[in-house]
Amino acid sequence: MPGWFERADAELFSAIDLAQRTAGLVGDILEIGCYQGSSAILLEYLRRSNERLVVCDLFEEVTTTLDDFHDRTDSYSDLSQESFEVNFLRFHKSLPEIIAGSSTTLSSSNFKRTFRLIHIDGSHEYEIVRSDLLLAKSLLIPGGFVIFDDIITLHTPGVTAAVWEGVIHDGLIPVFQTHKFYGTWSDPLEVEIPEDFKRFAHDVCGHTMSHLEYVPGSPE
Repeated sequence: MPGWFERADAELFSAIDLAQRTAGLVGDILEIGCYQGSSAILLEYLRRSNERLVVCDLFEEVTTTLDDFHDRTDSYSDLSQESFEVNFLRFHKSLPEIIAGSSTTLSSSNFKRTFRLIHIDGSHEYEIVRSDLLLAKSLLIPGGFVIFDDIITLHTPGVTAAVWEGVIHDGLIPVFQTHKFYGTWSDPLEVEIPEDFKRFAHDVCGHTMSHLEYVPGSPE
C-alpha cells in the first residue's frame, strides 16, 4: 500500500515491543498521522487485548495544511479515512479508535499517562511537532518510547528543530535514530537490536544515542 514505512523501522518497533513485554510493561499505543495505514497495521499487531490503539489524523482535511514541498510535489494520494479503514480491515477484524482531526486537540481529550508507544508522523510544521512532543511527554509512561518520523529528511526542518529542542530543553532522551527518532523521558529499556542493523554510538547532549543502518544479511 502507499506509504513510507520501511521494514527497518517495522523491525525496530517490534524489538521495542518485545523489550516492553519482557519488562512487563502494559500501556496504550498512539499514532499521530496514519496516511493509508501501514504503520498502524503493525501497531495493532503489537497491541495486547488489555491495551488500546488510538489513531489521530486529519485525513481529507490535510490538503489545507500541506507545506510548500508537498503541495508542489503532490506527494500524497488518497488521504481519505475510508482508504485507511479499508486497508486496516484487510489485516484486522476491527478498527482502532480513530480521531479525525488535528493532533493539537488531543490535549483536551480524556487521555492520561497510559501510553507505552507513541508514533508521531503527522504535520511537519515546527509549532505542531512541538505541540505533539509536549503531548507525548505528558502521556508516556516510564519505559515508553516516542518515535518521530522524518527527523533527518531535507524537506522537514520543522521536525528536526522541534525534536532537538525537546532534547535540549524538555528532557527528551535520544536513544536511536534511523530516518526516525526514537526517544524517551525515562531510563531507556534495554532493546535487543536485530542482527540486520549496524549500530553506531554517538554522545549527544550528555546521552549515548545509536544511529542504526539497516543492512539485511549483515550482522552488526
